[in-house]
Amino acid sequence: MAKTYLSAVKYEILASYEVQGVVEKPDIVGAIFGQCEGLLGEDMDLKELQQSGKIGRIEISVNKGKGTTSGEIIIPSSLDQIKTSILGATIETVEKVGPFECKVKVLKISDTRKEKRDVITDRAKELLKRMQKFEGIESGEMANTVKEEIRTEKIVEYNGLQAGPEVATNPEIIVVEGRADVMKLLSYGINNAVAMNGGNIDPPLIGLCKQKKVTVLIDGDRGGELNVKKLASMTKVDFVAKAPDGKEVEELTQKEILLSLKRREPYSDAFKPRENGFEPRQGFEPRPFQQRDNYRPRNDFSPRERSFEPRPFQQREGFRPRNNFSPRPFGQRDNYRPRFEQRGDYRPRFEPRNQMQENGYNQTPFQHAAKPEIMPEEVEKQRKNFEKLKGKSKARILDAKGKKIKELAVKDLLETVQKSKKKIDTIMFDGIITNRLVEAAAEKGATKIIGVKKGNLTPSQSIKTYTM
Repeated sequence: MAKTYLSAVKYEILASYEVQGVVEKPDIVGAIFGQCEGLLGEDMDLKELQQSGKIGRIEISVNKGKGTTSGEIIIPSSLDQIKTSILGATIETVEKVGPFECKVKVLKISDTRKEKRDVITDRAKELLKRMQKFEGIESGEMANTVKEEIRTEKIVEYNGLQAGPEVATNPEIIVVEGRADVMKLLSYGINNAVAMNGGNIDPPLIGLCKQKKVTVLIDGDRGGELNVKKLASMTKVDFVAKAPDGKEVEELTQKEILLSLKRREPYSDAFKPRENGFEPRQGFEPRPFQQRDNYRPRNDFSPRERSFEPRPFQQREGFRPRNNFSPRPFGQRDNYRPRFEQRGDYRPRFEPRNQMQENGYNQTPFQHAAKPEIMPEEVEKQRKNFEKLKGKSKARILDAKGKKIKELAVKDLLETVQKSKKKIDTIMFDGIITNRLVEAAAEKGATKIIGVKKGNLTPSQSIKTYTM
């Protein structure tokens, strides 16, 4: 008697069939067992596999039409992947059911264990969340890791935008540049962030900003300023918060993010030019000291009048002349010693400067000034071209021969480098060199990046960075 139940079903073979005649379910089962018998030897015989419990009951659905029969065949299997695939191919060799022609085709072989793993994973997450409500975790590092994993799973899609779970309900939102920034804020418990997707601003974001109180948190570079200005030209922006110069939002610590949000400014004041970095308070008007509210004059003040008459030293009080004093030249005094240069045991502590230079020293004693950055000749040749980009927020990509591949705006530089199919050698641009640009350029085989300023860069062996 065949076993109809498998203790561990690993795979399921799903096949479709079509018979050019009207048949019943036993006819199809008999055709499968009869025509597959002896094809693959005793080890892969269907009857032997069913008796040993390696395949389960063959389930067949029957749909009768006008002179035809069609349906699906399901075969549960506990064999490995290779033998299950061979079994599926064997089923397709069935050509007749009784006197009628038949065509069998395997649609898919599904792994039933994957579905079980998904159920186990979801259940484990639910149990972990319940456990955290009632039990503490001893290791602080483990607790932070688990919290971050749980928070990053909360990222949702709101009208096609990557956002935190509270964007729809919170009256105030924080707009950031990308999905990585949203995940960073989620890891610190800030759940009302939404990504603007760089310079590609979607219509749903424009409508969302009109309904909410908007704070834009941007990177500390020129590209961040350009993104927020573009967003403000299309919709309403209330406040602007900026990361420290040269840093990106995804690199910031929790303290730095909260401090940047605390120091946010109204958009109308965020990009005003400030003289010496100071902007006077609105309504402030300097007044003379006498006109201040808490000024009180001193009526009894009058400058003292002192009459001073110099007297000879001998006429001063307490003066006692020395009877045995006789002035002698300085060189004839008893305790006189000549200057150390005139002594016989004098040795100079340092060599004279000209002698040091002869011995290979380039610096004088106590001179520890930092050496200026040395520019290679091929980089120095690009100085004139780089000067043309300054102040224009432009970038230029060059090949290995120094020929221009493309000239573009700085805000599109990172995306262009990532999508470039040509081999890049040098990148010049009017902006701050960041880690994201260095990593993208390294993937494209670049060797040099020239910018105005360097951010907090991680040392790279494949790319040299220079500033002009």
